[in-house]
Amino acid sequence: MLKTICDSHCESCSAVSRREILKGAGKAAVGVVAAAAVTSFAMIPKARASAQYPWPHKNIDPQQAGNIAYENWYKDYCCYATVSGVLVPLQKSVGEPYSSLPLEAFRFGHGGTVGWGTLCGTLLGAGIAASFVAGKTGEKITNDVIAWYTTTELPIYRPASPKAAISNVNKSDSPLCHVSVSKWMEKEGVEFFTPQRKERCARLSADVAMKTATLLNEWAAGTYKPVHGSQAKTHNRPAQNNCDGCHG
Repeated sequence: MLKTICDSHCESCSAVSRREILKGAGKAAVGVVAAAAVTSFAMIPKARASAQYPWPHKNIDPQQAGNIAYENWYKDYCCYATVSGVLVPLQKSVGEPYSSLPLEAFRFGHGGTVGWGTLCGTLLGAGIAASFVAGKTGEKITNDVIAWYTTTELPIYRPASPKAAISNVNKSDSPLCHVSVSKWMEKEGVEFFTPQRKERCARLSADVAMKTATLLNEWAAGTYKPVHGSQAKTHNRPAQNNCDGCHG
């Protein structure tokens, strides 16, 4: 009789013990989740602070920017090449948030945006890079890069190991990919899908990356002064300066 009572009592104790153990485990699990949540929330302001816009800047070697852009054109073309020429050095010198930026996302800008011949992908890339670094001032820098692009005999950049030989430079008088590359092809006497045209665009990407890096360095040093005025105010509408090329 006594054994039966004890056995019954022990089974009750065991059941109670199991319940207590499960309750304790549940509380511990909740505690771990709560601690993790607190830690995660505590990290959010730090993450946001590290990605505060615009992003940090350190001096960029223009020659390095040009070399990176030239090589990367042969990987993913003009827009990606120019962005990477400016931002890869910052990924190395600054780190985050640049390190987490997938630069391949800007590949779409090639050929005046997926081959539509609109704004030259190098200039689109310059605007993207300048905006990350200089914020709203990046617009003024991009404006000056575009003006320089349209009035300068390009390409200037000379790679240490060219992938093809080219003979000519040209002044585009336009920021449009279609106009710029067509004028150069006619002058060089080559078609679009040729090693010579590819080499020209790779070198052009290097030129624009170098110019953008130079102006960003001036901006960071406090010596940058915008040169080119507002296109909209000049023409009373958004416009390029050479209208006769297409509308004459």
